[in-house]
Amino acid sequence: MSLSSARNYALRAAKSQDQKEAAELLSKAILELALAIEATDAKVKKINKGA
Repeated sequence: MSLSSARNYALRAAKSQDQKEAAELLSKAILELALAIEATDAKVKKINKGA
């Protein structure tokens, strides 16, 4: 659940010679990005609630 994981998946996908593997890696990268965004959103909402 981190941006670095998403970046690593995307880099591996870019280097992949297999289209199926690349698509799977990009799917994982997108999921990691979505989870990171949700986590950040939750933190911001928590901060805003406390302010």
